[in-house]
Amino acid sequence: MYLGVLLNRVFRINNNPLFNYVLDNQDKIKKLYLIIPLEDLSDAGKAKQDYYETVTSGFINSLQQHNIHPYIVPYKTLPTLANQLELSHILIGKDIMSYHHDEYDFPHLRSHFNNFNIKVIGKRVNHYFKPSSTLNKQLQPYKIFTSFYKANRKYITNRSSKNYDLKQLSQISEKGSNQSKQSLRYTQDLEEMAQKDWQHFLDVDISSYKDLTNDISSDYVSGLSIYLAFGLVDIQEIINDLLNGYDSDEVNYEAYIRELMFREFYYILMTYYPATATQSFNKKYRNIQWSDYTQNFEAWKNGRTGFPIVDAAMQKLKQTGFMHNRLRMIVSQFLTKDLFIDWTLGESYFKKCLIDYDNASNVHGWQWSASTGTDAAPYFRMFNPVRQSERFDLQGDFIKSRLPIFKNIPSKFIHDPTSNEDILKSEYNITLGTDYPKALIDHKLSRDLVIKTFKSFK
Repeated sequence: MYLGVLLNRVFRINNNPLFNYVLDNQDKIKKLYLIIPLEDLSDAGKAKQDYYETVTSGFINSLQQHNIHPYIVPYKTLPTLANQLELSHILIGKDIMSYHHDEYDFPHLRSHFNNFNIKVIGKRVNHYFKPSSTLNKQLQPYKIFTSFYKANRKYITNRSSKNYDLKQLSQISEKGSNQSKQSLRYTQDLEEMAQKDWQHFLDVDISSYKDLTNDISSDYVSGLSIYLAFGLVDIQEIINDLLNGYDSDEVNYEAYIRELMFREFYYILMTYYPATATQSFNKKYRNIQWSDYTQNFEAWKNGRTGFPIVDAAMQKLKQTGFMHNRLRMIVSQFLTKDLFIDWTLGESYFKKCLIDYDNASNVHGWQWSASTGTDAAPYFRMFNPVRQSERFDLQGDFIKSRLPIFKNIPSKFIHDPTSNEDILKSEYNITLGTDYPKALIDHKLSRDLVIKTFKSFK
């Protein structure tokens, strides 16, 4: 066969299942072409664009260090390249959920290339479980995480990795060229950096994991979500490391394994129910009439809601592409409950900005907050943004790091500026509505509307 191997989002030299497949099947391969199709991120946030360029350039440099020279093309010219190379088969990771556009994923590419009589082969490269191996007795996906966890936790086991020879891969692959506009000016080996960061987390931070999940001062807890989104690490190696260290701290290691299983749970649900990427998992909520007040949505995106914890989080996202998971829950509940705006709008904005974007986790995280998903938060349990701010940023350090107007204001006045409007003006010369927005909504009134609306669908 004339095989093209698409390496986008599998940006690692080591433990790469696509390389394993090639070397296991080299007797069937007449011509081998390694290809990196580059995503169009023109509508993405700058931080996400920059990170993608850094990762791809670093990976290409690593390949070249092993005398492996891939073809580098924009996705839009991939069909032309496939025709020029007379490809008969394309190999791709079939479980990647982090693409910026859906048309890059396995189902879309398989459908497209089948029209040209090119067979698309999919390999699991980014997740631990094969979805069909996790079903319940009715041969259906579990829809409650606890049930999924209890049924499948025993299958999380230590497995050895299969070694391969990159020199052999270099010898059998054709030499490609850069047919894109990407300059490849970055040479940093982010795969090596990811491994070092992960090892540091195991050595230092995992013992405090359960506490770190609520420490909003950090960009993230372990950073693993970023490295998995770009395929810089192998999920099996991550599992092996966790199991090898498990006896040293069962509570925190198990808590981390549980989070990884949440990622698997959402991936499996998205595999079986792809339509839920854009519509409520719970069918009875698909006809909710969300607010169409565009001005409030823009205020949320730009961190101008009048609730400092929300505004600080949104401004950090826009500027850095990062947001701690606790903050994701706060801002998503604020949008879908307090502002009563369709969760799909928030999900799309996160997709634009988040460096570690993962379609399955993002969609189902948003549906959890909106109470429209499987195993979601009950609609009557609404986060109060002021209480969340007081609980997770008591001294206001995070808020002050992103909203300098509050830098010298005592923390007791900044969690709920609207309730402290007079003192902020008289003692600190801050005028709400001019220097900082007044609160967009009254949380109690928003809560009443949410409960009334959701009750009407019972």
